[in-house]
Amino acid sequence: MKNEIILYQSKELSSRIEVIVEENTVWLNRKQIANLFDRDVKTIGKHIGNALKEELKEFSVVAKFATTAIDGKTYQTEHYNLDMIISIGYRVKSKQGIQFRIWANKVLKDHLLKGYSLNNRMNRIEDNMFSIIKKVNDIDLQINANLPPTQGVFFDNQVFDAYTLLADIVRTAKKTIVLIDNYINDTTLTHLCKKQKNVNLTLLTKTISKQLHLDVKKANTQYPTVAVKQFTKAHDRFLIIDNKEIYHIGASLKDLGKKWFAFTKLDVNSVTILKTIEELL
Repeated sequence: MKNEIILYQSKELSSRIEVIVEENTVWLNRKQIANLFDRDVKTIGKHIGNALKEELKEFSVVAKFATTAIDGKTYQTEHYNLDMIISIGYRVKSKQGIQFRIWANKVLKDHLLKGYSLNNRMNRIEDNMFSIIKKVNDIDLQINANLPPTQGVFFDNQVFDAYTLLADIVRTAKKTIVLIDNYINDTTLTHLCKKQKNVNLTLLTKTISKQLHLDVKKANTQYPTVAVKQFTKAHDRFLIIDNKEIYHIGASLKDLGKKWFAFTKLDVNSVTILKTIEELL
């Protein structure tokens, strides 16, 4: 409970009293206690002093709350909890003390039950949220686990690892694959023909030999559609997946794993690169 105000009024009181409910107890200032017990503020102050000397600890029964005065300004005013209010009620021998204690205990019980219910509900909501977050994270992990890495380095004789990486990238294509590589042979085609069916493959290379032309023709009979075009503007090797993902590869595909090479997924606009390629072809 955080600084909630409940109105209290009995038949004997001419006006209502604003009671602060916080920290599982109720709080009144001196003026309110004087109004409750129909005594002057000076008398209430004397009883407060005696109670603090004889039975109560100030740190546990006194707190300051912000209150707005008649002049509209806000002041920090001392308030006293139910233990102090009951003690004063005994000292002034007021029936109002008994009535107020009964009312306050009921209010606190209701608030405790409401708070318990709210806490249980919030705990259930938090548990559900944690469960949902865990499921989402598990799904993300599963998705990420099925995606090829975005960069890496291979050393000599890591041929199988390099081939596996390339196969994983090729299999992600849904529509198109474009390879820019000036050294293409049947080994290159073997790698790229691991593509899914109906994925169009375009090879761009500076020289199209008779043997390459024959290899492409054979590949088309079993893994259509494969096209080869002459392209002399590139020095490096690039693999473009579905016109949106571009991999820069440090070795020709036919030589993967034979010597050290690196690959990187580029964070660039593939549309611009593809448009430039189309203009040059």
